[in-house]
Amino acid sequence: MLRTRWLRRMFIMFGLFCYSLPVSSQYSDDDLKSVYLFRFAMLAEWPKSVSVSAKEYCVARGSQVGDGLKKIVEAKLGEQAFYGSETLSLASTCHILYVESGSAALVSRLKSQFPHALLIGNGMQFIDLGGMIAFIRVNNRIKPLIAPAHAQQSGVKIRSQLLKVAEIVEVSL
Repeated sequence: MLRTRWLRRMFIMFGLFCYSLPVSSQYSDDDLKSVYLFRFAMLAEWPKSVSVSAKEYCVARGSQVGDGLKKIVEAKLGEQAFYGSETLSLASTCHILYVESGSAALVSRLKSQFPHALLIGNGMQFIDLGGMIAFIRVNNRIKPLIAPAHAQQSGVKIRSQLLKVAEIVEVSL
């Protein structure tokens, strides 16, 4: 009950933050993506076989979004870790794994290396390559595009709160 109330409050705060961003030009698209990435870990559930006591945020290639995520992770209290492209091999799980752009070979390799990661990138092309969530622009706002079928392959369940604010795309496996 207390956890549900806390999650509701966090989601409302996240929603207010996201919807206020287009009004304020002090936040870039990369800033918004970084916040989304951090919050995705609270809006997903991993299989019981995956340790979730300390969330691992990973970025496969250097980017401003990755730099922003690193700052957020390091500023927050709690058990979480950040792994960039140079330290990615040290990560054990990578709950959230962001790829700025990539090829089919890279996406396939990352899915094999981190089978229970929520694999996130940019654009419909990333979803076509096997990605689970991609950032897209809708009505001049950054929004998540989710392929639930791809996420189910990893065993990650995306909570309804995230699904409600996202665009959903059905893909054939």
